[in-house]
Amino acid sequence: MVKIVAHLRDGRLLKGHTDALPPEMKLDELLRGGPHPLPKQITLQTDGSRQKVSVPLDSLKALFFVKSFQGRTDYQEIKFFDAHPPVEGLWVRIKFFDGEASEGVVHNSLHHLTSPGFFLKPPDPESNNEYIYVLKSSLTDFRVLGVRSIF
Repeated sequence: MVKIVAHLRDGRLLKGHTDALPPEMKLDELLRGGPHPLPKQITLQTDGSRQKVSVPLDSLKALFFVKSFQGRTDYQEIKFFDAHPPVEGLWVRIKFFDGEASEGVVHNSLHHLTSPGFFLKPPDPESNNEYIYVLKSSLTDFRVLGVRSIF
C-alpha cells in the first residue's frame, strides 16, 4: 500500500493508504511505463481510524503520493524547474481551477488525450510529494514547456 493525500475538488483533504496501484508497481515506474489508469473509485484506509473510505475519482482535484502524512510545514516547496528537467518525458506547466500552479514531468504518450488523468513527477526532490495523479477535469491550463528524450 502507498501513502496518499487526496485533494478533493471541494477543498477537503483525505489522508490514507491505498492499493489502487498494482502491488508490483513502483512509483518511479509510473513515468517510464506509460499510462496507468486508476479505478473510478479510490479506496483509502485512513491512517488514524483504520476505516476504509471510497472516493470517486471525479470528485478529486488530484492524488498526492507522499513520503509522509506530516510533511514539513517549515519547508517551501519548489514548484518550478529553473532549467530543463534531467529526466525523460514532457516538461509541463499545469494550473488548477483553484489557481494553484506547478510544473513537472509526465510520460510522453497519446494516452493523455484519452485518460481522465495523468501522473506528474514534481520538480523538487526534497518535496514530500513523490508523484501526483492529476485529474484533467481540475485543470484550467496545461502547457508543454519542453521534451526530453534519452537515447
